[in-house]
Amino acid sequence: MKISLIWPQGYDPVYVVPISLGFLKSNLSRHGHEVQVIDCVLDSMEASSPRLVAALQEFQPDVIGVSCWSHTYLEGVRVLQQAKVAVPKAVLVMGGPHPTCYPDFTLEQNPVIDYLLTGESELSFPVFAEEMQKAKPDFSRIRGLIRRDANGKVAKNPVQMEDDLDLIEMPDYDAMRLTEYIRRGYRYNTPHKLNAPIWFTRGCPYRCGFCSAPKQNGRLVRAHSMDYMVRLVKKLYHEKNIRLFNIIDDAFTTDMKLAKEFCRTMIALKLPDLRFSTPNGVRAQRTDPELLGLMKQAGWEFVCIAPESGSRRTLKRMHKDVDIEIFPPKAAEIKAAGLKVHGFFIVGYPGETEEDIAETSKLMRECKLNLMFISNFQPLPGTPIYDELVQAGEIPNGLLPRNYSDGERVYTPAALKNFNFPFFVLKEYLWQAISQPTNIPYMLRVISPRMIVTKLWVNFRNLMRALWQPGVSASPASSAATS
Repeated sequence: MKISLIWPQGYDPVYVVPISLGFLKSNLSRHGHEVQVIDCVLDSMEASSPRLVAALQEFQPDVIGVSCWSHTYLEGVRVLQQAKVAVPKAVLVMGGPHPTCYPDFTLEQNPVIDYLLTGESELSFPVFAEEMQKAKPDFSRIRGLIRRDANGKVAKNPVQMEDDLDLIEMPDYDAMRLTEYIRRGYRYNTPHKLNAPIWFTRGCPYRCGFCSAPKQNGRLVRAHSMDYMVRLVKKLYHEKNIRLFNIIDDAFTTDMKLAKEFCRTMIALKLPDLRFSTPNGVRAQRTDPELLGLMKQAGWEFVCIAPESGSRRTLKRMHKDVDIEIFPPKAAEIKAAGLKVHGFFIVGYPGETEEDIAETSKLMRECKLNLMFISNFQPLPGTPIYDELVQAGEIPNGLLPRNYSDGERVYTPAALKNFNFPFFVLKEYLWQAISQPTNIPYMLRVISPRMIVTKLWVNFRNLMRALWQPGVSASPASSAATS
């Protein structure tokens, strides 16, 4: 079959590359399908672009698929609407985190979508393509398929969660145009230009109420073999000149024995300038001095931990299942291994008060982080806290988060309606700069100075707007700083 895969506008190319389409491209091509990848981000094409229509009409695909996160979902729908006009006979499919976590609403609200492919689709999409060639497709064979049955009701198949991850072909980094992304500034929390994302383990066993990872990849942590990872690292190192590998796992250190084995395996390669990073963070309590030492030796420069909040009450509300007391000594332990320490924090969580945020500020200062990322709470469709807010009538069903790089708030707790979020963010970053001035060169090396200036300007602008425009809350449009 001829299959078009589309990456819609809305992703930040500094942080995100279409690795999901790279995986789909290689796994579909292995089964003999001809695959076209259209990147609307790199090519600056909105859904209404005549160039997008022309590309589809020239290729004449049998199947058109679009991959969406929640903040790109509406643009993805618009892309499929245009695709329906461009190639009326094509089968239209949506996949990615948003339809995986929020399938019923997605399919019910959008008649233009023929099917959803949810979960891990590298192995199920080829089966879908095979069945679409038949006069009477056997839908029961397609894991993760969501469709309308003969009565118009939503019918769901169990998602694909393959235990043997080595059955999945390595992503096609040429199809995802990695080299061009690097030229455009892709640096996922790293100063190193020659970097690439890789995926070692899938799944997350934790129950954080704000996170959709367990819905996307399940709670059971599964891993590629060391041989698979060695081949992938060597391929990118020698063929693409990649020197830093961003491990984008949600729970890299959950199995500490496995994480240590990975480090030892990479150390044994003895590849000059080989480096690794875990920019999505690791579970702080799933590290120890031995693992941190191995990470340092394998090429890690920093470790991200995620306290999220300094308030015990908020952490309990988040179902974070962690003791606040571990973070200051854990930060010191990471530094003792010769690594920098970064921290992730969320402000404005449901039920949070100014007292809770004050406790978060206290924890930030006690940890003496080299870099911190302060994010506004974003209600992600399909997460436990999202469903809770909908049921309580605090947000409407279908509310979408905004781009994390822009940091615009779409929800604010009642107790924080008058809280000055921009001022809080500016204050914390100013305190970090003054109290640890030696961190400033490091911050400017890891995070683009231009991005820092932009985010600080957005915060300052919103602060001035709140101060000088009576009746305008400071919270609806505050920046997420560097997050």
